[in-house]
Amino acid sequence: IRHFIKLLLLTTVTALITREKLVSGSIEQTSLSPDGKVVGFIALDKRKIRNVFIWTISERQKRQVTFEESNVKSFEWTGVKDVIIFTKDITGDENFAMFTRNISKAAQPENVVISKKLRVKARTIANDKKKEFILIGMNDVNPSYYNVYKYDIIGKQLSLALSNSRFHDIHTDNNLKIRLATEVLDDGTTVFFRPSGGIIDEVLTSDIEQWEELFRLSSVDSLITKFLRFDSSNENIYWIWGEESDLGNVVIAPAHDITQRRVLYFATCSEIEETFFNPEDHTIISISANYHTPQRVFVDESIAEDISSIDKSLSHFLPSYQIGLLNILDISLDFNTWLITYYSAEASTEVFVYNRSEKSLERLFDTAPGRKGYTVGKPIGFSFTASDGLTIQSYLSLPTNVPLKTSTDVSEELKEFADRGMIPEAPQKMVLLVHGGPSSRDKYHFLNIHALLTSRGYAVLQVNFRGSIGFGKKFHTAGWGEWSRKMHSDLIEAVEFAVTNGIANRSAIAIVATPDTFACGIDLFGPSNLITLLKAIPPTWKSGRAELIMRMGGDPETEEGRRELAARSPLFIADRVKKPLLIMQGANDARVKQDESDQFVAALSNHSIPFTYVLYRDEGHGFKRTPNKLAELGHIEKFLHECLGGEYQPFLDGEYGENAVVRTEGATSRV
Repeated sequence: IRHFIKLLLLTTVTALITREKLVSGSIEQTSLSPDGKVVGFIALDKRKIRNVFIWTISERQKRQVTFEESNVKSFEWTGVKDVIIFTKDITGDENFAMFTRNISKAAQPENVVISKKLRVKARTIANDKKKEFILIGMNDVNPSYYNVYKYDIIGKQLSLALSNSRFHDIHTDNNLKIRLATEVLDDGTTVFFRPSGGIIDEVLTSDIEQWEELFRLSSVDSLITKFLRFDSSNENIYWIWGEESDLGNVVIAPAHDITQRRVLYFATCSEIEETFFNPEDHTIISISANYHTPQRVFVDESIAEDISSIDKSLSHFLPSYQIGLLNILDISLDFNTWLITYYSAEASTEVFVYNRSEKSLERLFDTAPGRKGYTVGKPIGFSFTASDGLTIQSYLSLPTNVPLKTSTDVSEELKEFADRGMIPEAPQKMVLLVHGGPSSRDKYHFLNIHALLTSRGYAVLQVNFRGSIGFGKKFHTAGWGEWSRKMHSDLIEAVEFAVTNGIANRSAIAIVATPDTFACGIDLFGPSNLITLLKAIPPTWKSGRAELIMRMGGDPETEEGRRELAARSPLFIADRVKKPLLIMQGANDARVKQDESDQFVAALSNHSIPFTYVLYRDEGHGFKRTPNKLAELGHIEKFLHECLGGEYQPFLDGEYGENAVVRTEGATSRV
């Protein structure tokens, strides 16, 4: 959850890509209509608000189809032609409103409200893009659990399908019938149930007499176990299965007896990240994993000719394309039209449409045309061994055009890193960019903040410290109880790797818990007091509370737990901060409340530590509104320029009309 940006001192200048280019051009959530004729995506409109657009393939025309005054969060196609579902987080508190809209040119331009209740979160439970109804969940009665409703898209009516006060997840078959439900116990054990009367059409409740237990999974095995879908017969279930495997395997098992499971595919170096299914017969097309870079393996032999044809065409369109980086975004229900892109960390990528019957690939559009032509530092995946023997996967990105040492210029132990382009001729300015979660992970992909930093002449170091997801149960649980301890040691040892190998200069490093290590720090919506953080988690996070306590090392409801959490909380060691901090927070953050930053700022002020505190009054966890995102990047690069002397696009408070309160105490002096 705490995003510390920690900094090292180095040198290099790269061509500046402006903040405006970084923020204003990205196309997201690209998907294909069920009939394969239209591509939909979310992008900024002329008012700099994220709305839904469509691209008609035959006409090669783009058209805006939603006109919201606040950002659209997500959208989906439905089984009713020209009708989409979309959601919005109006205040930033993650209570998503949900609407449908007919996007045909002939339709009346109006939204149909499914849910717009205050403090109620709506989400899709099941949508096969074939039927005239969907199942949605709303925590409209009990804030911790989602009731399930059937929504008639044509009739615009909701009807209750499951009254729920116990289950955290609901799973359906291909007919959108509720077949499975999960309950998470206080110790983190996950219990799977099925309706005791078989497939039931009437309204269900979560009352215990209506359900029978199928099996249980421990809190550890639950970490990587995932329901995938029913097969075409609705009698068997595909799973990513966590028992008896550190990384998880893809299995299929009878719906009524998981013990009869059969392993289809084994994970190798990292967890299985995604499975892609044939929309016609519900068999697996491909499986993807992600260690240093994403790798998608196509397992359906019937499409081998298609994959070969696509790879050949992409190599023609893109001279730098590498076999193995093909990524399928979506497929039409008849399996004939495929929406194609490729894995990349470039400033802009391209989207293509593949016609299977014609074996033809057509270029559609760039995902970020405003950024096209800019070169940014690309993440290079590598691993190092922590002091206790644990392998830590990480990424290093150098600014573009940095002179590099070759394998003949370095010692034997550095030849592998030099061959990967990781050893500069001179140490560089560097940012240690730490992911949130904390059980999230860094990946090989494009990030605005990453592009900003490398274009300003900073190298970027990203570390998947212990507890990060994607690397197996042992690696995940190695982080339990290690918040601000071994998790933090992994970060410091990664910095030591960079210093020792001539990537970073040891001379200017400071961080809250290690005041002599980093030159300055940036805290993005991070918790300062783990006690108050755990006491204020959103109701919908109830099922994950046990894991959060194990991760952080203490239960706030016990005296011993409070002592442990206090010992790990930045708030209680604020007097040890010696270098300037930039702190940024959303006032409506449902995960890390504003009080977390307020407490920390008060403690910094009491100890005369220099800081700048930026509070966005209309944001939640992560800043979404365009003026605020532009200002966020402006504050970051101004702060780094003042602290470390990197390149800088000038920035003034209020330049973008951002809705922020800025408080500064002390001065940020350049090292």
